[in-house]
Formats: sequence, structure tokens, C-alpha cells
Amino acid sequence: MKRILFSTLMYLLCFHSFAQFSAVDYKSKAYEQFKASKTYIVKTGDTRFDKALAEAMTELWTITPTQVIDDETFESMLKDKTASFMLLVTIRSSHEGQSYHYLAIINGGKKKLYQYQYDDMLAYCPINHFQNERVNTDCYYRVRNMIQSMIQAMDIVEKNDIRGMPLTIVNRLRDIYKTKANIIRKRTLLFCKETMGDKLSESDIAKIYPYKFEICDQAKIEQVIKDKSKDYFYFQPAITLNKSMFVFDPSNGEVVYCDYQTMGLNINRGNIEDLVKAIE
Repeated sequence: MKRILFSTLMYLLCFHSFAQFSAVDYKSKAYEQFKASKTYIVKTGDTRFDKALAEAMTELWTITPTQVIDDETFESMLKDKTASFMLLVTIRSSHEGQSYHYLAIINGGKKKLYQYQYDDMLAYCPINHFQNERVNTDCYYRVRNMIQSMIQAMDIVEKNDIRGMPLTIVNRLRDIYKTKANIIRKRTLLFCKETMGDKLSESDIAKIYPYKFEICDQAKIEQVIKDKSKDYFYFQPAITLNKSMFVFDPSNGEVVYCDYQTMGLNINRGNIEDLVKAIE
């Protein structure tokens, strides 16, 4: 199943399509509607992804009641204002061939999915589309941490009384994530070669990053998430037109660093230098 949202709010997209974030004011009508809803987990037809998402939601999600539904049921339920949906979406910009890719939560209430825009997402995680997650369901191996980060983002917004426009919320969350970065030096930081692009070698990173790190493959990232490991953090790009950069704790999905840029398909020296500055 390929989900596509069409958005004309290009100003919002240029600044906000970046991160593991809650995109709405927690005292807004949209958020109140969500908290009163039942959340339906929309199956994609990809058995591996659907299983990972359903298991993560069953174990972790306590905000609303949940139920797994298929594509046909989703189409018939979209207008229901008592429903919310956890699903993979692709938001197309007004420029040909330009799209943004997310795991997101939306409220029911509109007749067609294409009527939903960026600021209809209650919380979202970007897909690393231009590297190792060319198909949205390719993020299956880290979906547990994605769900955890979305839950935590909404909790941070509420506990810190963060309100305002989406850009305000995004930047406040980014700043809060960066305040945690000092802890990264206490563990080995994993850089996954499939997620990074081809601009940096291991020796390049070694010249910039002064703490313990390891270059690994995607299988190791998948394993440390399964193990809920407290020995590692991992660097997670999410490049979907805009470039987001996170550091995750695989044990609980906590984001301990976040930054973004409006352009770029690869991680470069400057991105690692910025990470080091935040840690220091």
C-alpha cells in the first residue's frame, strides 16, 4: 500500500519536514480530538513491516486504544472523527518528483487522504528514503524506536508546555534533544554504512569524532534495537528531500541528538562536526 498526501503548504514543508516530532500544539483541538480517539494501525501488505509495527504498538502504545485494520477498512473509516490512524505516508510537494516520507499519526475527519497536509500530522518520523529506505516499509528494522520517539516527543511537548506554530514546536524539540547530547560520549556510537551515503569514510569520521565509534551494517542496528542494548547509541540519518540527523538510544528509542538541513543526500564532515560540538 502506498499512501500519498498532497500539500500546498510549501513554507511549512521547507522548514518542518525534518524530524521525530510532534507537529501540533498539545492544547489544540486536533490534539484533543486525537486523545479522545481510537488509533487504527493501517496495514501495508508488507508482512515484515506490519508485524514490527503491530508488535511495537501493542507493547508500547498507551495513549489511545488501538486496533489493526487493512487498506479497505482504512478507506471506509477515514471520515470518522472518533478515529486516528498510524500509517506510512508520502507527502508530495508542488514540484514534480519531490516527496517527503513519514511514519505518522493523523486524525480521521476528511473524505480523502489527499486532503491532508503537513500540519494534519500529530506526530511523525521521517524515512531515510534516499539511502537505505527507498520503500517506506524498509524502515521495519527500527520501527520500535520510531514509535518510542513519537510517544516521547508528544510527552516532551506537553510536559514543557510547548505551544505555537509547527516551526516553533520543531525547533524547541530540536533544542531539547541537543541538550542530551553529552551522554553520547559514554557509549560506542554506531555509524551504519547503509544509511550514511558515500561522502565519509571511517578514517574521515575518525579525524572528526574523538569518542568511541564503530562502522557497522544495518543488521547490527537491527540487533541492538532487538536487544535493547545499553552499550551503544546509533547515528540515524533520515533523508527525504530535507536531511535530518538523529542519535538514538536503542534501549528505549530516546533521541539524544537532532539536527537538520534543508538540502543534502549524504552525511558530510560538517554534520559530524556539529554533532561533536553538541556533545562537547
